[in-house]
Amino acid sequence: MYKNPKNTKQEIKLFAFYLLDIGIVGAMLFIATYVMKVVPLSGGMTIFYYVLSAAFGIFLCAKTPNHPIDRNLSILMYLMRMDNNKYHSIDIQDINIVRRDEKI
Repeated sequence: MYKNPKNTKQEIKLFAFYLLDIGIVGAMLFIATYVMKVVPLSGGMTIFYYVLSAAFGIFLCAKTPNHPIDRNLSILMYLMRMDNNKYHSIDIQDINIVRRDEKI
């Protein structure tokens, strides 16, 4: 039987892939199809473009080790919405700790 999700932010998994990941890759291929109607390419380049679009869609679905909760798509959206007028200072102590730990 089906189980009820524990919360509303639960990811739905179909077979081996998450539903959101399938949607992202499908959206990238849909955008590639639209672009192919505007820009005519040869047969080999068309196949290469679809493979490149699918690979970029998979990249957008990947999660980084530094931020395992969000996908690369979310990280790119955060970067685009970031306020560039704010200054965020960096502690010198944090930099010195990193430099001491590095081996030269």
